[in-house]
Amino acid sequence: MKLFSIVRGAFDLALIALVAVLLLRHPPVPKTDGGPIAEAATQDKVVALTYDDGPHPDFTPAILSALDMYQVKATFFMIGERMEKYPEIVKETVAKGHVIGNHTYSHPRGLESLASPRVIRELDDCEEVIERITGKRTHLFRPPRGLLSGAILTVAKEEGYQTILWTVSADHHDAPTPELMAKRVLEHVKPGAIILAHDGTFASRINDVKATPLIIEELKRRGYRFVTVPELLKMANNDRGTR
Repeated sequence: MKLFSIVRGAFDLALIALVAVLLLRHPPVPKTDGGPIAEAATQDKVVALTYDDGPHPDFTPAILSALDMYQVKATFFMIGERMEKYPEIVKETVAKGHVIGNHTYSHPRGLESLASPRVIRELDDCEEVIERITGKRTHLFRPPRGLLSGAILTVAKEEGYQTILWTVSADHHDAPTPELMAKRVLEHVKPGAIILAHDGTFASRINDVKATPLIIEELKRRGYRFVTVPELLKMANNDRGTR
């Protein structure tokens, strides 16, 4: 009987250790209502700054430097094949405390028109790269250009992702300069907003680099605090739980 208790105790400890390892490798995503999220329901003056389409050898490091200067953490939705090309930038992004999200492996044009098997492959291939480089998986997914379909939403949910859209995009045809990009964001921002900017895909994202300090400085002056998307979702859940 004593031997059984010792064996059972050892088994329980091993099980606890295994669960701890799995949670570290696959941290649970904060619970939401399941649909795409463009903003968080919170009264706190917080916003989440996000960047799509990287990493890029010039623009991503420049944005990281700007974020460092203001001690701001952001969320980067990265493309798998670009992560494979610039793994050190991915590692640097994570090392600085920023969050990586899944933005598909190849950023296909017309993902919303593709069948489920191709959507699954795009997410899985990107996730494999993220895990290989960072040692962790992500539970955040942003579809290219924010375009959705029933297949995308079903696959994302079944694969354990929260689909993240945005409240306002700094990049827009009516905002051709960094100053106008910042003005556009400031006109649409509100507590719980998710701000979209870019650090890749186009030949130049220098305007996004230059707009970043303008956006941060003015929002800080207005009393806003910057958080990552997981932090924003957690705050919204906490607010919901106290009502």
